[in-house]
Amino acid sequence: MIDRLYTYAATALVAAAIAGAGAWRVQEWRWQANTAAADQQRQQAEAQARERRDAQAREQRATADRAAGEHAAALAALNTQLGDARARIAKLSDRRCLDAGTVGMLNAIGKPASGVDVRAAAGDAASAPPAAAGPADDAAAGYASERDAAEHIALCRARYAAVSGQLNQILDIEDARAKAAEDGQP
Repeated sequence: MIDRLYTYAATALVAAAIAGAGAWRVQEWRWQANTAAADQQRQQAEAQARERRDAQAREQRATADRAAGEHAAALAALNTQLGDARARIAKLSDRRCLDAGTVGMLNAIGKPASGVDVRAAAGDAASAPPAAAGPADDAAAGYASERDAAEHIALCRARYAAVSGQLNQILDIEDARAKAAEDGQP
């Protein structure tokens, strides 16, 4: 009877070991399934976030392209206006309209103390503005003709319009970035 008891105990022990191993295996399968599901959800979330970023980048590029096209069209119109103005300016007289003191005062406006402007336009040398065009004796005396004054005013207005257009586009881009940052987008 003791032999039978040992046999039953040994059988029960083996059965418990097999049941424990089975339970362990079932828990491992459950853990793997949960991990796989979590990985799949994470990958889907990452894919969706990537798609949102790509869509936002495409939208920003399209907006920038559209703005660049509008700016190029505005500059072309501005250049046309400047060309038309120069054609009319050419018909003006060379009569003196500004004396030497006035021309000197106007040329000194906005000129840095060192005499060299380090923020010159891309195609221009960083130096003092060119002397007013006109007859040799007037240019030497520092006088400006009606034609000179009109040419400089037209050029100044054209450059102002170009720069203000660029500045407005930069401000629009920064406003869009700030709005995107407020919305939690990169």
